[in-house]
Parts: sequence; C-alpha cells; structure tokens
Amino acid sequence: MKKKTVFTLALFMILGAVFLIQGRIESKTAMLPSPPPKDDKTLTLVTYNIRGARDDAGEADPVAIADELRMTNADIIALQEVDNGLPRSDFGDQAKIIAEKLGMNYVFAPAINFLVGTYGNALLSRYPILSSTSVDLPYLLEPRSLLQVEMDLGGQKLIVFTTHLGLKKSERIKQFEFLYDYLEDYTGKPVVFMGDFNTRADDPLFTPIRTLLQDPLFKRKQRLVTISGKVTYGTIDHIFLSPHLHDLYAYAPSFGRSDHFPVSMRVELDAWK
Repeated sequence: MKKKTVFTLALFMILGAVFLIQGRIESKTAMLPSPPPKDDKTLTLVTYNIRGARDDAGEADPVAIADELRMTNADIIALQEVDNGLPRSDFGDQAKIIAEKLGMNYVFAPAINFLVGTYGNALLSRYPILSSTSVDLPYLLEPRSLLQVEMDLGGQKLIVFTTHLGLKKSERIKQFEFLYDYLEDYTGKPVVFMGDFNTRADDPLFTPIRTLLQDPLFKRKQRLVTISGKVTYGTIDHIFLSPHLHDLYAYAPSFGRSDHFPVSMRVELDAWK
C-alpha cells in the first residue's frame, strides 16, 4: 500500500474518532452596546442553514453570508452549520465575522469538536444577551445540539432556541422526544424556536411540538421552499412561537450561497414593555 494512501487512511480514522466526540467547549459570546429603543412592537426573525458559508464550488465566504442576511433586516438570526477554525473554511470564526459585519451580539455553540476546529449553531441578536447554554441531543450519525439564548428586549425577556436535527428519521424521532420534554419546561414564557429540522411540515413528528408552540406557516398552510434544487421537498426550516408572539408575515427569499434559503418571519410581541 502506498505511503500516501496509508497516511490518508490514518488521518481519516483519527478524524472519524474525533468526529464522534461531542466536545463541550464554552460558547463564544460577544456583547455590543444596546440598540436604540424600537418604535414598534415587531421583530424580524430569520433562520438560515449557511452550510459553512460555502457555495456550490466549496468556497467559504462568511462576509457574503452577512451581506445576504443584511437584506433581511433581521433583529434575531439563528444560524446552523457554522464553522469555526476549520480548514475547509480558511480557519475563520464565521459566527464572529458575520455578527461583526451586521453589528449584532452573538453566541456560537459547537455541536462537534474536530480538534482542528468546531462546527455548530449560532444565534445573533440586536438586543443584549443575558445568558446562553447548549445541550446535546440524542444522535446516531452526527452529534447535534440545541442552543438556548435569553435576550433582553427592552425589559422583556425572550428565550430563543435553535437546532439542527439529524438526517435519519430514526434519530429525529429521539430528538423530537427530547425537544418536547425540554421545551415543556418553558411553557408560559415568551419563546422562539427555529432551525433546520430536516423534517417536512406535514410530518407527524411535529405534532407534540405544536401542542407547546404555534406553527404559523402550518396553521395557514403556507408552504415555503427552504432548500434549493429540491422544489418538491418543501419546508424543512421552521420557526415556532409561543402564544406571546403573533406572526405578521413570512417568506423565504430564494438567494444565497448555501443549499438552504433563509426563512424570515415578522412577529409582534404582546408582552413588549
């Protein structure tokens, strides 16, 4: 066997072993000055699987992702498949780069620690971040996690969750069960739950979650295409709201470097002070 082949196989085995380590390292958090008071009671929410900011050719450009997100004029942004220090994305800290370009606070929490870098979820906010935590989800193929961030909306606390669920339905079943149990503890509080669920809106796996949180798009039968090149696949990126929030409209602009499209929802918060 050639030396190059042996080296490649050894490297693959090492990285494969590391891949299974769901290393919990501290979330990265940045805090910026509080934004000026809003003149209304509305928020724009966005969830976007950025695919490591890579285009179809594999070139990573988090600044381009920031430019795309700027067009949505979002107040709170959930990102999935965010790279931090990985060779495939030029070792960049993507959450930090995107947040700085948008002038937003952020939290990044890795789901996977490759030793040479990490990969996971991020939440960006125009509002002060009070606390954050990340919890592991059950998985079979690839480690997944749930990022939870508490934000201060001018005296009103809002809890925002984001996640990225697995590819196999058998592991998503376990993940949905875990999420239901976890979110049940937040009943009665202002909550937003959004991300890439790899699950169509008509899948019964969502039924328990919908007993806890609103699913405005499902309720009004609004179908958004959120993944490019698979028009018949429909919505797999979703935004759920507690009863404290009321959606005004939602759309998924069909642009961007990723294989997903961002989902944007304008909401009104009853409890806003």
